[in-house]
Amino acid sequence: MNRTNFNLFVLFLFFGIYFVLDQLFFAKVQTKMTTLLHNRTLGHMSTYALSLPPLLIGAFLLRPKDQDTMVSKFGLNGSFLLGLSISGLETLPMFIGYAFKFSLIEQPEFNSLMINTLSAGLFEELIFRAYFFGLVYRYTRLGFIPAILSTSFVFALLHLYQSQDPMELALIFTTTFLGSVLFAWLYTEWKFNLWVPIALHILMNLAWMLFDVDDNAAGNWYANIFRFLTIAIVITYTVIRAKRVYGGLQVNRKTLWRKC
Repeated sequence: MNRTNFNLFVLFLFFGIYFVLDQLFFAKVQTKMTTLLHNRTLGHMSTYALSLPPLLIGAFLLRPKDQDTMVSKFGLNGSFLLGLSISGLETLPMFIGYAFKFSLIEQPEFNSLMINTLSAGLFEELIFRAYFFGLVYRYTRLGFIPAILSTSFVFALLHLYQSQDPMELALIFTTTFLGSVLFAWLYTEWKFNLWVPIALHILMNLAWMLFDVDDNAAGNWYANIFRFLTIAIVITYTVIRAKRVYGGLQVNRKTLWRKC
């Protein structure tokens, strides 16, 4: 078995193991950890941390084993301050726009706020961008499009619990699918610094939750105007920086479908 096929087999096998265990035990373990730690946020985050070993094993088994450290495989060796500062500036349109258009939630529920911002942003990026997309793209010859399609599809499916209405489900799927593509593209263009998509994910979710915007990921027209403005700024700045610093984008015709 060549290296690409071996790495694909390992990555999908251990993601499958993680996914099955997550579906079977996450809710039960979270309940026990919340009771043990007397805090819903800590219970949620500790349960996520306990669910990561299958992904760590999968990352460890990749060939060649000495290509990167475990920290760099998951994109955590990049600059945290860079990710935070860039994302802070780029999400200003959402915070400012929502402040003018929507009312601030007077007493947001702290645990829900932390779970849907800090915990969601950190662990979803670790699992879906760093492991599921990132390692497939970095350790195989698959290009950006085949690497991102399957991972974004799964990511979007996992957000469909937010509604039962068919039209709203379609909007949620499309929004989360495209969001996954955006975060994966940013991860790639920022030289696999996971702190960039983590910070952007957290801050975009925070803006959504601090104001009375909408009750699911699809959003309304006014909410999406400011969200799309933020996304446009993110993309524009990333493209300009890539051309100035690296002489071009990492995702290009040579890496779009299959890497040589």
